[in-house]
Amino acid sequence: MAEEERNASAEKLKEKANNYFKDKDYENAIKYYTDALELNPSNAIYYSNRSLAYLRTECYGYALGDATRALELDKNYIKGYYRRATSNMALGKFKAALKDYETVVRVRPSDKDAKMKYQECNKIVKQKAFERAIASDELKRSVVDSLDIENMSKLGDILVICSYVFL
Repeated sequence: MAEEERNASAEKLKEKANNYFKDKDYENAIKYYTDALELNPSNAIYYSNRSLAYLRTECYGYALGDATRALELDKNYIKGYYRRATSNMALGKFKAALKDYETVVRVRPSDKDAKMKYQECNKIVKQKAFERAIASDELKRSVVDSLDIENMSKLGDILVICSYVFL
């Protein structure tokens, strides 16, 4: 099959997939996007659309893979950044999501949804950093700090504790 024919067939499959997507039949949408990608594996839009269908079916790892592939094919495809950010958020990878949301907001400053997601993600990143800071303060307490040397009565107690600390 010639390249033009393959691309035309892929477009028809994409349209079919889009219709299934509109009907919320995400499994069939994924199937037809996959079929379209077999005919035209260099189309970023097909990967991005399938990524969205995977997001709807909560297959976040597959969604992340497709969004990443879409960006490998076209680094200027903003929907790819948005889908990858959404996938990373769902997977709990908030710093990676924040980076992609920043890209989307920088390119589309008037996109209210992107701004809202960016702010939500930024809040989570800051909250996680704060939680880590608090947790690390608690963990930094040394065993030596818990020793009550004033009340130790025998040299043997000190030796036992020293051997515990240095082992």
